[in-house]
Amino acid sequence: MTVHIETEPGTADLLLFADQRDAAAELSRALDARRTLERVEDDAQRTGSAFRGALNGRVADAGGELLRGIELGTVLLGGWLQYRELGLAARRSVEQPGSTEIVRLTGHTITSKHAPYVDVYVEDQYVARVNFGIDLEFGVGLLQASIRNGRLMSLRAGDCTASITWSVEGFPVAQNTARLTMPLQLRLGDGILLSGANAPPP
Repeated sequence: MTVHIETEPGTADLLLFADQRDAAAELSRALDARRTLERVEDDAQRTGSAFRGALNGRVADAGGELLRGIELGTVLLGGWLQYRELGLAARRSVEQPGSTEIVRLTGHTITSKHAPYVDVYVEDQYVARVNFGIDLEFGVGLLQASIRNGRLMSLRAGDCTASITWSVEGFPVAQNTARLTMPLQLRLGDGILLSGANAPPP
């Protein structure tokens, strides 16, 4: 089962910019100012403002799409599932069928680093790769997790802030910190099987 957590903002581009279109525009300006794609022009043996503008625009649009593809709720959930406390509680709930384990995580931080890239082709010929960096950090005040039969059944999250830094070829393009809102109670349907549920005792 695919679990989706709704957050506001929902995706990495909206954490950076109020308007999704601003992501591509800001990246295009950064690419042009730093002449990041100059080597692409050299490799393609193409010059001129028209080619440079088209190239910047295409790469900027692709970079914006990469940001748009990162769902903040999915990143948060993936981070929570890594906590050892949840795995231990899952094992206890399996050892005591029918019992419910409540786990509370006080103030904690979840970090997630992404390194997507865009391959550039000119007239169907590979020319270069443009590397991006997307660094996310979530500060969560409190999390309460309900676990039954080895499965994470629900979450109750407190205040959360999210920070993002976006870079291209190692140079920062934009960064922002904002409050992240989500439903107070997150019910996870049939639950998510936790890694500790089938682990042998320590």
